[in-house]
Amino acid sequence: MSLLVLITSLAFGWFIMGKAMTFLQTQLEDHARLIGHSFTPFVELAIDQSNQRLLQHTAEIIVREEGVVQCAFLDASGRRVAYAVKAEAQPAGQLSHRYNHAIQSKDGQIVGNLQIDLSLSKLGEEMDYLRGDIFLLAMGVTGLGILLTLIFARILLRPIEKLVAATERVGRGELAMTVDIQSRDEIGDLANAFNQMTIQLKESRYNLEKKVEERTRQLEENIEELNRTRMSTLRTLENLESAKKELEKVNRELREMDETKLKFIGTASHELKTPLTAIKANIDFILSEKGGKVPEDLKPYLQTIQRNTNRIQGTMDHMLDLTRIKSGRLSLSPEPILLAEVVKGYINEIKPVDKRLSIRLSIPENLSVLADRNGLHDIFINLLSNAFKFTGDGGQVSVVAGRRDQHVLHEIRDTGIGIPEDEVVRIFDEFYQVESGKHEGTGLGLAIAKRLVEEHGGKIWAESQIGKGSTFYFTLPVSPRGASASLPA
Repeated sequence: MSLLVLITSLAFGWFIMGKAMTFLQTQLEDHARLIGHSFTPFVELAIDQSNQRLLQHTAEIIVREEGVVQCAFLDASGRRVAYAVKAEAQPAGQLSHRYNHAIQSKDGQIVGNLQIDLSLSKLGEEMDYLRGDIFLLAMGVTGLGILLTLIFARILLRPIEKLVAATERVGRGELAMTVDIQSRDEIGDLANAFNQMTIQLKESRYNLEKKVEERTRQLEENIEELNRTRMSTLRTLENLESAKKELEKVNRELREMDETKLKFIGTASHELKTPLTAIKANIDFILSEKGGKVPEDLKPYLQTIQRNTNRIQGTMDHMLDLTRIKSGRLSLSPEPILLAEVVKGYINEIKPVDKRLSIRLSIPENLSVLADRNGLHDIFINLLSNAFKFTGDGGQVSVVAGRRDQHVLHEIRDTGIGIPEDEVVRIFDEFYQVESGKHEGTGLGLAIAKRLVEEHGGKIWAESQIGKGSTFYFTLPVSPRGASASLPA
């Protein structure tokens, strides 16, 4: 309380000093302004007549004024043309306040500036007197506050001491303890609340002891149940560990089976490729009729053999590609490739001759990708084969490409039969085929395309609607020399 009284007194004194300082500074400023206005006509006349002696004489008269330390006249360019200082020496370190008064000509132009430095010594003396009075007042008020604080503290502390003593006894376990305080103030209310608290504590202790006994019994039962649960959990963990080991064993066997399957597919495809190539070459030679005329009744049979031979060869090529990719033997050699040039060749390579299809190509002429030439060929051939296969007579297949940031986004759209929504996410799985009735395939083309795109650092996905067609999207890195061609709308 004493500290609060002292701080309040000092704050009030600081406020009064601030007000007084402001008032005295205002008086000082008014005094300087009065001097400036009084001598303005003489200064204007001297400046108009370029009379430097008159300016100097005026400056000497101004410094004779009370409180003026020095005076100076500056012309419009800021050069001092007259200067005077009070003859009496000013004490070292004495502060002064500078007042600037603009001098204007008859037409309103500023032609000079009057500088008057006023001594702050009188202001400092008055502030020292005021500071001393405020200090004495603060000490008096603080002393009175301390005295009143001691008196009120003595009156208020007696019942509080009783409450403290009673609280200590309650803390030692004497819950029947009460205090006798009859005052009608907050202390009396506190004493009544304390008495009510001790009564409630006594009742709560009795009830708590009963609850502790009941909870102890329940805890013992819970511990027994936890022990039974623990034993059951341990048995379950043992079973899980056994199942984990069994699962690891199955996974190893599956990996071994997968490796064996890949080896078998690679070996079988490689061994069958040589005789199949010979069969295909002979069938193609016979049907070309370079060795002689083929009887008309044999042509359908030979064409069937040729068609199925081509299909088997395509299947084996797919299986060999997949084997190389999964075994890590696929070696890519990325190079800048102009898309517009190669895509036209891919389309001509597999475009069906037995269908009337509209093919739309929208690729900027200078757009390049950084890709392996053979890998890019296989990606487009697999995706275009699907588009041509599942698009009916009179449909349209579109190939669109454009740059997106550091990648080239490709779109292959068709107006074919479409893919069910629940099967779109599975079409890139190996050997998975959408039930499409008359359309046959190995289920490897899209899986190989996905692997090749990812090996290039790109992504592939598809969107489709039944009866409206499908769109396959994939990205490949843009070539450093590729143009900044954006994706066509």
